[in-house]
Amino acid sequence: MIKLVLSDMDNTIVPLGAGRVTDRMREAVHACLDAGVRFAPATGRDPDGLERFFCGDSACYASMLASNSKVIALDGRLVREVFLDTDDVRRVCMLSEHEPDVFCLLRIGDIDYAYGESDVDFGNVADIFGYDIHRTDELPEGNVIALTVAHAMTVERQEEVRALVEGACPGLECLSPSLGVFDVMPRGWNKASGMQVLMDEMGISVDEVCVFGDSENDLPLLRACPNSVTVANAIPAAAEAARYHIGPCSDDAVADALFDIAAAALKGEMPAFMERG
Repeated sequence: MIKLVLSDMDNTIVPLGAGRVTDRMREAVHACLDAGVRFAPATGRDPDGLERFFCGDSACYASMLASNSKVIALDGRLVREVFLDTDDVRRVCMLSEHEPDVFCLLRIGDIDYAYGESDVDFGNVADIFGYDIHRTDELPEGNVIALTVAHAMTVERQEEVRALVEGACPGLECLSPSLGVFDVMPRGWNKASGMQVLMDEMGISVDEVCVFGDSENDLPLLRACPNSVTVANAIPAAAEAARYHIGPCSDDAVADALFDIAAAALKGEMPAFMERG
């Protein structure tokens, strides 16, 4: 049976820009928790963002892989934090000084900063991602828990910017949650890494985990877990990597799956949607 559910947020359980999950989604999470199944958002969002998305319902994010597994918690207990190398962060930010369509978003503690002289309206990004951004012309001091590179929203430019960042910093890799945005990660550390940390903490196997996603930054997780699920609006690469496929994010399809998982767990069985393939 499933003992741990990991789910991406944006365009998986909540449409990008919606600002909060539905009441039904929160009910589905609680159904899992009541059945003894832990639920953990696996997202590029920070813990503050999860509080907003779940309307302060802390049970829904007591376990989490936040900031793409750089902040890992289990049952409200911080298990691990992974910070980015300071020199790598500086090199990435310096790239933005020479690229007019690029700027960097950095999270230090609970404050988000925008760095770069971009022609892009970073206020729009703030509206989409739902947090206050402080513009800065100098790199702030402190441990950087998250680094996002935003750029002009074309596929061609996305690959150019990826090559620039990874070429300047071989120890980093870029994973995109959506066009025009990169999550910059320590190479080899991703959502699948966070899943392994939680599995070790819980003493469970990968066969007892179910994961949901839709985009490029979910690929390591979808490929590492046999019980992998994508929503109907997933990018083709994510859909191809997943074993199971459900309806779209806009229809709360993950909530349906969570109710199924909870009902099956109470019987010690696997959920029906998996049996159907």
